[in-house]
Parts: sequence; C-alpha cells; structure tokens
Amino acid sequence: MQTRLAELSSWQTATRDDAQVARSLHETRTMDQVYPLNEAAFFDELFHYLREIGAWELLEDLDPKNREGALYPFLQFVLFTIMRCVGGVQSMLATRDVLLTDEALMGVLGFNAAQVRDGSNERGLSRRTKPVEIRGAFSYETVADNIVAAGKDKLVAMFNGVVRCLAKQGMFPKRIDAVLDATDDEATPGYETDGGKQVPSVTREKRPDVRANRNAKKIKVTVFGWKIWIVWEPVSRIPLALAIDGINVADNEHAYEVIAQARKNVEGYATIRSVALDRGFLDGNLLSKLDGEGVIVYIPAKSNLTITTDAREIARRAEALAAQGRALEGTTYRERVEKVQRGAGKNATVQERKTVVVGIRELPCDWWREGGSSCAANSKSFEPKRLNATVVLRWDGAPADAEKEVVFLTTDPAGDPFVAFDAYDDRSLIENTCNREAKESWFLEHHPKRSEAGMRVHAYFVFMCMGLVSAFRSYKERALEAELKGEDTGIARFRRQLELKNRDKVVVFCGEHFGIFRNFEFALLLGATVRDRALMGESQRTVLQRYGVLPPDTS
Repeated sequence: MQTRLAELSSWQTATRDDAQVARSLHETRTMDQVYPLNEAAFFDELFHYLREIGAWELLEDLDPKNREGALYPFLQFVLFTIMRCVGGVQSMLATRDVLLTDEALMGVLGFNAAQVRDGSNERGLSRRTKPVEIRGAFSYETVADNIVAAGKDKLVAMFNGVVRCLAKQGMFPKRIDAVLDATDDEATPGYETDGGKQVPSVTREKRPDVRANRNAKKIKVTVFGWKIWIVWEPVSRIPLALAIDGINVADNEHAYEVIAQARKNVEGYATIRSVALDRGFLDGNLLSKLDGEGVIVYIPAKSNLTITTDAREIARRAEALAAQGRALEGTTYRERVEKVQRGAGKNATVQERKTVVVGIRELPCDWWREGGSSCAANSKSFEPKRLNATVVLRWDGAPADAEKEVVFLTTDPAGDPFVAFDAYDDRSLIENTCNREAKESWFLEHHPKRSEAGMRVHAYFVFMCMGLVSAFRSYKERALEAELKGEDTGIARFRRQLELKNRDKVVVFCGEHFGIFRNFEFALLLGATVRDRALMGESQRTVLQRYGVLPPDTS
C-alpha cells in the first residue's frame, strides 16, 4: 500500500530550503523527521500536479465552514480521504494501522512524530478498551465524522471542476466516444439516510450461484442501496460525470442529465461525438433528445421489438446472398478475422476467430422520438425515424443462435457496421476497467460511515481519484516522451530529472522547512566520517559550501 501511495501522492505542508536545513543539522544535530526520498519525491510531484491543474482550490472549497469546535483544518480530512482511496485501504478501521499511525504519511498532513505517537487531542480515549503503542494523530472515527460533512452540492462542484481542469489540460480526445453505465452501490437497511427515509431497495431475480449450478432456478432477492450513473471516456479512462440516486430508480431516469453534465464539463476543449449505452437505457424520448443535439447513439435493441425482428430477417437474407457472391440492397456484409495465439513455445498455436456482421441502412422505427412510440404514431403526417442497424451473426468465432442475434441500433450516418459493433464493445471496458475496478480495487462499497452521506462522499472521491491517477500517469508519460525528444518541459522536465537522481537521497524536516540531501551528505552534516567520500575530497565543510552555508574557499 505504501508503495502505491508513494507513487501517487505528495508532500505539501513544508517548504523546501536545503540551505536552512543544512545549517540546522550542522549547528543543532537535530531534526523533526527524516525519510527516504523515494516516497517523498512522488508525494511532492502529485500535489504539485494538483496545484498546477487548479484542482487544489476545488479540494479546499469542500470545507463546510460550519463545524463547531473543529480541531483540524477540513483539508486534512480531504487529503486523508484521497490517501485512503488512492492507497486502496479497504475500510476506515484499516486506516488506523495503515495510515493514521504512519509518521511519514501523517507528516504530509502536518502532524509531527509526537502527535502521531501520542495523539493530538484526548478525543476517543474513552472508547478505547486497552492502550495502544501508537495512537495516531486523530482517530478514523474523527475522519469519518468530518468528511461526511462535505455537502452534496460541494461534492458535485468538486468532481465537475476536476474534470473541467483535466479537459483544460488536454486529457481527452477532441472528439469523445463516451460510454454510459449505471452501477449499484449496495448498502444495508440500517444505513442512515437523508431525511430519515428508508434505504432504497429493489427486488430482483438471480441464480444463487451460477458457478455451482448454471441450471439453478432464479430466486427473488431484495437489494438495498443506491445507483451511480457514470459517463466514462475509454481512451483516458477518466469518468466525465456522475449522478447518484436510489437503487430502485430506472436506468434512463438520470441518463440525459449525466450526459449533459459530461458535455458541459469538457465544453470548449472537447466534444462528445457519441455515447454507447446498454439496453437498459432504451427509451425513445432519451435517444431522440440526444439525436436532436447531434450526439450519435449506439445501443442494443431488445428482442421483443419489431425493428429487431426485421433486422434479423434482413441480415440472414444478406448472409445467404453473400455466400453466393451477391449483395442485398441496403445492407453491408462484413467479416473480420483476428488471429489469437494459444500456448507458448513449441506448443504455441494460432487460432482464427471470425466475427461476421451485417449493416442495415434506414430501418423505420416509430418509438425513437420525443414522447416515445405513442407520440403521434397514428397521425397522417407521422414519419418514423430511420435508423441504421448492425446485426452480429458470428462473434469471435461463435455463431449466434437463430433469432437471438444481437442487434445494435445507431443514428451514425456512416453506415459501417463494425463502427457500431466496436463502439458497443467499449462498454466492456467501463464494466471491467471502471465499475469492477472501483469496487474491487478502490473499495467503492466500503463507505466511511453507514449513511447516505458516507456513501455519497466516498463515491465522488473514488471516481475523482480514479480520474486523477489516470491523468497523473499520462502527465508523467507525456513529460518523459517530450524530454526524450529533447523538448524543454520546464518544471516537468526538472522534476523528472530530479526523480532519476533521487535514488540515494533523504528528505529531512526541520520545523517548517525540508531539505533534500544525498545519503553521504546527510551523514557528514551530522558530523560522521564517510571514508570513501573523504578519499574523494568530500567533507562536512565541502557540503556546507555546496549548500551556501559557508563561503567557498578562495585560496
């Protein structure tokens, strides 16, 4: 966990002054803290990045400013929550042993070693059943009680603001092919809710254990919690917008709202060209509004729709004619073969997996319109919407069952059937790389408190941190590429060069300052003798001269 934090976080409380710290070490032989620079350098870099893109102010604005008797700045809890999310600490209880008692990490928040060991106040002592060797600067209960005070509006503003900052930095393609999904954030009936209402719930049918018995009958289960709508950009792997509501709310309820917010968040820097949605979002009113605003839609059709039946029949006729070397008017028959290696060495084999699709142009659809299928469908002037469709006859080598072929509907005028197929295939990325990772690696459903407020603050922090980490990694990669090309990258180039030189260094804290020194310099400043360096002419005096504490020799 520490390695992950060290790679993705930053020092922010002290200011760097090598000369001041060198003088203090030389004169007093004392310091507040000393740590290997490999952690501190990464900490410094991320927080510099947050300041550079303008995200730091957004974090500061989370302060509710109405906390009576507050002992700590609210930003400390914000930074701690980021550490927990980025560090992959599963529960608030676990933070006690992993974060709260770590002198280096708590030093980031401005606490000294004594405060970490003995605590910075007496709160929470009454709840302890036995003494502990290291108390931590504050308790995980204190963190939880404070961070949930971040109001909904401020959380939304923070998240949208961070996305806006990343858009300004050019993190997204100029034309975004986005993905929309909704995922459950499960809880229990005992959660405290806003307004004292019951925790939202929904009853569903599911198999008890598919792995044990695929033929097991489905049973009805009641699931409690909330639902999160996410618009995701698959190239950068950054969430663009969020919405949260009860788990019982239909998928399409907040779909337009969250897409509109995503478009606003990137406005001026990128445009959302298209959105791929699951069939749970199949709603004529929603899709018509997006189409009217110039957003291309890719969505699978439901089997009980007339347009689905028509598309399948046309696709099978097109396939039969293609076998004869002929083409069906209004359709495009396409095949794609991918080679996949199985095994290794002498046992390696190459398998070919064929995907076969049929594109169908301008199928009539009477429900893809504002108001849905009932809107003016029987009027003499009614004109059904014309859609393109892609029917998948074979997927990665597996033929589709008759009358069960997947049908994708789209407003894309290009008519290339594989465009719709690939656009929807990106949906697997949001399910695996975004939603599943959020739950399994970022512990989305492990809320700081058993409350709606705890769920909400954790959701916004998890997805914000996922985006920031992805952006930070890209930022470092781009800086390195530019540096290798000989481009002047300013502070980024300097920090990269510094990183390469910091393998044998320590960071030393003295009061409000920190200094960075090579290991032998640190020893010499404390008055030790380093024999191999002495042979090279290094001494305490040369180190003090190097850092400007003593004037250089003029003789």
